[in-house]
Amino acid sequence: MNPDFGLILHFDSKQNPDDLVKLARNIGARAVSFDQVTPEVEAALDKYTIKLADQSGVDLPEDPVDLMVKNRLAGKATCFNIPTANGQIEQTTKAKLEQINEWIHLFGHAFNESTNSELTVDGDGYIMENRHMAYQKYVYLHTPFPKSIVVKGLDQAPNRVELIDQRVELDFKFDQDLTIELPEIATPFAWIIVRIQAHREEDDWEETKF
Repeated sequence: MNPDFGLILHFDSKQNPDDLVKLARNIGARAVSFDQVTPEVEAALDKYTIKLADQSGVDLPEDPVDLMVKNRLAGKATCFNIPTANGQIEQTTKAKLEQINEWIHLFGHAFNESTNSELTVDGDGYIMENRHMAYQKYVYLHTPFPKSIVVKGLDQAPNRVELIDQRVELDFKFDQDLTIELPEIATPFAWIIVRIQAHREEDDWEETKF
């Protein structure tokens, strides 16, 4: 399975596949699975550019994002079962999907493309990196957020450090280790991600003039 599929939704109904696949696309899932794959399901996958996964899931917990992040930190995808009644999704399920939607809307790119990093971070933080652009490092933090974090393993000071959801650049200092200062963070989310844009070799190239 494509490692960039951090979230998969599994549907038990073959009714209204267009609506179900569209819902998955809208909340940020990159793949879906069905109990039965019909021509209507295949048409919906093509229409909304969603991949088909051969995977069953787990029931939605009270805090689906918490399970998603913990699985990702362990190098795994999360597949949630989405029960339907005659092709319709119950309100309690919709509320949990909205939690996922709000978080994925802000952190989905980093979440889906996270993979293990050789860097380390102190305290209760967890560090990953982008599997396609390794110079982008991601520090996952859970509430209560610390006042500062220390990242070890970088060779040079990064170009930029920011809160992904707020696009707020963070103060830092680099002296063998990278110390990032965190402000008071007002967020409805229990998990946030800090992006470190590490220094790249091409950052030292001189501009080519024609």
